[in-house]
Amino acid sequence: MRKRPSIPRIEGGSQTVLLVADVERAAEFYGKCLRLEARDGDPGRYAEFDAGDGGVLTLVKRDGSIAPMTSPAESDSAEALTFSVPSEGYDTWKKWFEKRAVPIERETTWVHGGRSLFVRDPDGRRLEFKTPAAVVPPKPVVLTERKRPD
Repeated sequence: MRKRPSIPRIEGGSQTVLLVADVERAAEFYGKCLRLEARDGDPGRYAEFDAGDGGVLTLVKRDGSIAPMTSPAESDSAEALTFSVPSEGYDTWKKWFEKRAVPIERETTWVHGGRSLFVRDPDGRRLEFKTPAAVVPPKPVVLTERKRPD
C-alpha cells in the first residue's frame, strides 16, 4: 500500500458552492491537489468535499441538471476562495504546489502578520492559502527627521 504524502490540513471554511465547467476535472484538482476529502457526489453533476472545521465545498456543473438549484447569488460563482492554513504548514503547501506544477501566482506577507500564497483552480478561480495574522500587531516604524546640511 502506498503511503500518502503528508500535507497540512486546510483549516476552516463554511459551505461554499462553486459552479465549474467540468466536475470531474475540478474534483480531481480539489481532491488530489488540495487533498480535500470527498464526501458525496454524482460524477458529471456535482462533488462535495470536507473543507475542514465542518465546512463543505460543493462543485456543481455550471450547465448541469442541479445548477438551477443554486441560489441567484451563486449563479456567477465565486471568483476567489480563501483557505486558512497553519503558519507552520505554509512552506509545505508552497512545495506541494511546486511539485505538482501548480503555478504560484503571487505571495504576500501581510502588515499584521501572516502570509498568503495564491494559485488558480482549473476554472481560473483564484485560491488563497492564508496563515493567521500575528497575535500582536507589529509596532509602527517611527520615522525620524533628518537634518539637512546648511
